[in-house]
Amino acid sequence: MRNAEPLSKKQIKALRLLGKRSERYARGRFIVEGERAVRQILANGRLEVQQIIVDESRLDVKDSIPDADVNNVPPCYTVTSDRFRRLTDTRTAQGVLAVCAIPEPSGADELMERSGMLFAADRIQDPGNMGTMIRTAVWFGVRGMVVSPGTVDLFHPKVVRSTAGSTGVLPWLESDLPEFLMNAREAGWNVHLLDAGPGAYSYRDMAATGKDILVVGNEANGIDERLHRAEYAKIRIDHGPLITGGAGTDQQPEGVESLNASAAAAIAMAHFAVIPSD
Repeated sequence: MRNAEPLSKKQIKALRLLGKRSERYARGRFIVEGERAVRQILANGRLEVQQIIVDESRLDVKDSIPDADVNNVPPCYTVTSDRFRRLTDTRTAQGVLAVCAIPEPSGADELMERSGMLFAADRIQDPGNMGTMIRTAVWFGVRGMVVSPGTVDLFHPKVVRSTAGSTGVLPWLESDLPEFLMNAREAGWNVHLLDAGPGAYSYRDMAATGKDILVVGNEANGIDERLHRAEYAKIRIDHGPLITGGAGTDQQPEGVESLNASAAAAIAMAHFAVIPSD
């Protein structure tokens, strides 16, 4: 990577403001922390990387990030270890971060114009869950993501860190889910609500169609009641027979109440992931 210049006090102040959601969107920028994540976003080539910031005591990290990962190499700056820690969201900073432009959201029609699978987040609050679901969705080739108002910011530092460098890969849209899903159903998409309540089918009983939308609800309150009233198919993740003592039993596994939202989403994504025909 090219030679690094010291970061000015004015630049440092501007970067520290990116810890606030309002400032991220006002400035159209967010931060990606960590060597592996920075290398991954450069390799993906989906985000506009505006700056690379390196702890001056870790210049070896700068040299490990190859110029060949991007066509236009972003400028690189150094800061003292103390100031670098103030720019990051973690106590154990890894010596490098990237400042990236927030990608523009997709249009609803754009998300639905190709077959495959879409993921919808209904007021997911935990940044770690959200980031893990994004990372998992990228792994399984999900086509895009829709988030409802009230969902944690996709560019929150903890969300970005949990994606492990896959931020920016999925086309995304923030939208009123009842309206989006109604339009999607009219366009031939099959909507599946991940819900273990009464009337839910085992996910194994629902075949992937190549035009499936998986909806994952709020960790504490579940899926919006308006979506239940729309009578979309509800699916559940069954517990395993080896744990519960044999096939055909409804006994609750001992020692665990339910699956984490991101773990349940990962199982369903693996089931509905199909190779699109277009």
